[in-house]
Amino acid sequence: MDLAFEIFLWAGIGLLFLGYLWHNNKHLHRSAGYILFGLFWIGEVPGYLEINDYFNAALTFLALPVFIYLAYHEYLSKKWDEDPEVMRFLAGGISIASIVYFSVHRIPFFTGWLIKIVTEHTVWLMNLFGYELSAGAIDYSGNSIFYRTTSGSINVPIDGVNIRIILACTGLQAMAVAASFVYSTVTEKIKKVKSLALLIPTIYIANLIRNALVIYLTKEGIYSFEIAHNQIAKTFSVIVLIILLIAIFEMMPKFHENIMGTINLLKREPNHQKQQE
Repeated sequence: MDLAFEIFLWAGIGLLFLGYLWHNNKHLHRSAGYILFGLFWIGEVPGYLEINDYFNAALTFLALPVFIYLAYHEYLSKKWDEDPEVMRFLAGGISIASIVYFSVHRIPFFTGWLIKIVTEHTVWLMNLFGYELSAGAIDYSGNSIFYRTTSGSINVPIDGVNIRIILACTGLQAMAVAASFVYSTVTEKIKKVKSLALLIPTIYIANLIRNALVIYLTKEGIYSFEIAHNQIAKTFSVIVLIILLIAIFEMMPKFHENIMGTINLLKREPNHQKQQE
């Protein structure tokens, strides 16, 4: 891991979270946090290019201009003496989700523990249908258990099929992002609790079904791993997330308002100008 980009990562997340929690200098903290976090993602581009993953390389490259754009809106908030709810929503959602995800991703002990649990549950689900699979030992890919030193994918092999479960197969990203943005929405606590009670178990179970589907289609020779994983399973995940998003919109109208508010930043104007009109 490149030390400079690791500093960008944690300093960026920390400043964003500070700007979410504290009132003093919140716009400065958030702006600096967005820019540093965006610089971190630039450091991820070469890794994707090395494995010819041009789609994710493009996404990580575009992260910097997107975060600079959000930093600019924090500058506008400071200039116009405003603090739109949507800006706090974004700062809270992004920082909390990042703290959760990167804490697990960067500490191999947590990474391996989560992957092992998901692998065992996936194997259990497959074995319900007559298979005889088992979860192997955790492969830390040359990392110590304390902090990542290599970019290798920590994984748990599934004995009985040529498939390994990695962190991307755990659903952690989706759960962290969904839970963080629900938490950052200003609404009644009971609505947040109900939304989280729907989101987290559903995403986790859907992810187990997704993993089992890939194993089944691959093991039975119905499709290649690439088609089963990259097309069929990802399509299934997108459909589940869209259904959940619609459900959360119904349960938490404020969440929907924040999503629309994020889109409407493109045509943002100062409040005093709106009042004059």
